[in-house]
Amino acid sequence: MLVMLTLEQKKVIDADEKYILVRAGAGTGKTEVLTRRILRLLEDDPQLRLRDIAVITFTNKATENMLMRLKRYLFKQWKMASKPEIRRRYRYELESLNCCQVSTIHKFCRSILDLAGPVKFSDFSYSPAYRVSQGVLYAAIEEAFESWLARYEKKGKEVLHCQLMPVYEVKRVVLDAYKMLRARGISIDQAIEKTKEEALLEEWVQPRRLKLELVEILSILREIHLEKKLDTLDPDDILEYCYRVLKQRPDIVQEVRTKYKHLLVDEFQDTSRFQTGILRLICGDLEEGPSLFVVGDYKQSIYQFRGADIKSFESTANWIKVVGKEYTLSTNFRSTPELVTLVNRTFRRLAEKYPEYKFKIEELEPTGEPGQIDRETYEWIWVPESSLQPQAVAEYLRKQIDAGASPSEFALLFRTNDPMMEYARKLDEADIPYQLVGAGDFYNQREVVDTYKIMNFLLAPQKGICRDEALNTIYFSGDRKSFARFEEEMKKISSGLTPAQILDQIYRKTKIRERLVGMNPQAAANLNKLKALTRQMNLSENWQLVEFVGWLQRMIFSRSEEQQADCFLDPEESNAVTLITIHRAKGLEFPIVILPQLDQSYSKSVRKPPVVYSVDYGLELSYQRYSDQGQTSVSTSNYEEIVKEYENEMFSEEMRVLYVAMTRAEKKLVFVGSEDCPKDRICFQNWLC
Repeated sequence: MLVMLTLEQKKVIDADEKYILVRAGAGTGKTEVLTRRILRLLEDDPQLRLRDIAVITFTNKATENMLMRLKRYLFKQWKMASKPEIRRRYRYELESLNCCQVSTIHKFCRSILDLAGPVKFSDFSYSPAYRVSQGVLYAAIEEAFESWLARYEKKGKEVLHCQLMPVYEVKRVVLDAYKMLRARGISIDQAIEKTKEEALLEEWVQPRRLKLELVEILSILREIHLEKKLDTLDPDDILEYCYRVLKQRPDIVQEVRTKYKHLLVDEFQDTSRFQTGILRLICGDLEEGPSLFVVGDYKQSIYQFRGADIKSFESTANWIKVVGKEYTLSTNFRSTPELVTLVNRTFRRLAEKYPEYKFKIEELEPTGEPGQIDRETYEWIWVPESSLQPQAVAEYLRKQIDAGASPSEFALLFRTNDPMMEYARKLDEADIPYQLVGAGDFYNQREVVDTYKIMNFLLAPQKGICRDEALNTIYFSGDRKSFARFEEEMKKISSGLTPAQILDQIYRKTKIRERLVGMNPQAAANLNKLKALTRQMNLSENWQLVEFVGWLQRMIFSRSEEQQADCFLDPEESNAVTLITIHRAKGLEFPIVILPQLDQSYSKSVRKPPVVYSVDYGLELSYQRYSDQGQTSVSTSNYEEIVKEYENEMFSEEMRVLYVAMTRAEKKLVFVGSEDCPKDRICFQNWLC
């Protein structure tokens, strides 16, 4: 059954301008509008096929949602059609749906690169046979540092960076700077040249040397990274290469324009410079380019760390205003009128109080007249100190569930995934069912560490310490008989198995996943993810067991960032409280949203990163140095000016993160605050109170 549409939505669906931007607020039904617009295009043009339309989504989950809706609606059109030719048409579209271009931007760009075929330019090349691998960059940073430090040793000079901080910290700073430039679509060569120019203007010797050292190691890293990649890509390459191919190959642009008549883009506020550049190259010709329909909401742009560029969004929006038309979807169907009113009041006040932060006041419209805003709309849970929040939340949920509420009604939304496990432990102690989505610290979960111990034992079974560690893992829990049986069975396995195949044998012979599913489904899902990562590594790196064990050891000991496996079910199906990050919750909705950790703010190291970038000055630096006299810092001349703008952008995004969090709720918001929170701290709690 087709969803009833509002006049506002119908206006957007039926719009016939070639270039359209839709500013769609939270909960306004943008996915439904996108789907129905595709149906309308098919109905209006009998010659149009789904393969003539490209739909770009932000996540794989959003792609699945879009395909599911299209399938449901196309089936209805086929079933209701009275004419044989119309039935044949919709039957054909249904059968070809999975072959259509409905995908993330990375998959869309990969299809364009494959269309171009093997290409070679002076500074990069591409072939459809190239594989995506993220391991090359980490190998490149190690080799780059060896080469860099060897140069200084040969000259008898010391690296100033290494006098200020340990080598591993220098590596992290350099790697973060390199990844930051690439994610934001900034030319590393241009950044290096601009920084060199500005280094000559530094008044003091130390800042000048630090700038020159940084660009030197970045240059070496870039050179080695390009050499090592050979026939591999990392995710950032796909967007960059696609943009550069389209920029330098007008014939490919023309081929893409011939292939697609319509281009529809969801979550446009989260696009990067490369993405907006790709869209402009494809659709920028008023005569020949396909039509462009983009949906976005400035207030929900929360992916700056992935390269999302709000300036690119606004630039494209201004362009569309000139050549096309802008529409608005403002009626919120998700939340109660009282919640909508609360959200509007909150962010109108914040925008007025903090004009330095970029937040557009585009208020949502409720579906009815709001009643009184009271404890049925929102409430606070107050604790004396921050560390008591997990226990207080567990007690609150226990009380609600005992009073008849279903666990599936509640979702805890976190700014970061760091505190999620502590809340999960407290819920577990209170016998409250829960599911984790997007929790971090994957490599340090017990099931992953224990798997490493098993693999390490297979690598060196003669070592007593390896044997003891393996015996006391969750696989055997000290059971010597089952351990001995496992050891004998593994001896019979022929050599030459890949690490992924060895993992599979371990799982099968110990039945570990079957045992964990009932007790700890998250752990079982993590083991599946470890196997998938291992298989992927084997395909891209062709590792043997010794290399794989070494890699897994580095991931564990370095506490490498990686999210745990998704174990997300529909809350009603799982009848569990959902613990999820705000970023992962985007696009989702929950009856009651609990927002803990509201008193937390970014640390100084996050608000003031060691390296920042400015178009005018290049790379600016500020390093902490620990000496006998205490902690001191070394900064380049323009760092404070640039970091002030950086902080404003960061807190602007924080305000948008809070907006996304509050607009996930359907019925009620529960805020968790700490009485020991300083009043001058920049945090969600002080913004809300």
